[in-house]
Amino acid sequence: MISRKDAVILASRTLAVLLTVSALADVSYLPERLHSLLRYLNHEPGTATAIEYWRHYYLIQLGFLITRIVGFSLMARWLYKGGPDIEELLLPETEERTAAN
Repeated sequence: MISRKDAVILASRTLAVLLTVSALADVSYLPERLHSLLRYLNHEPGTATAIEYWRHYYLIQLGFLITRIVGFSLMARWLYKGGPDIEELLLPETEERTAAN
């Protein structure tokens, strides 16, 4: 029988791997988003409303992409390290289990 602690470690590290894969998948979009943003940044400001729109659009997209990469990476690191807070998050103590101990 697998212990409670081992189950939590297995689950948290599995989630950490999934978040790491998601972060790496998002990293693959960085060149495209940077290229698109740089294309519209090279135009003179105020030349056309459409250019301003696309400049802001790609800037927002790039900002959220970087935020997602950093967030997934930090969450993966936190889950991989484990600890009592992860144990409580993934497999909280029930009243019955607390009373039995």
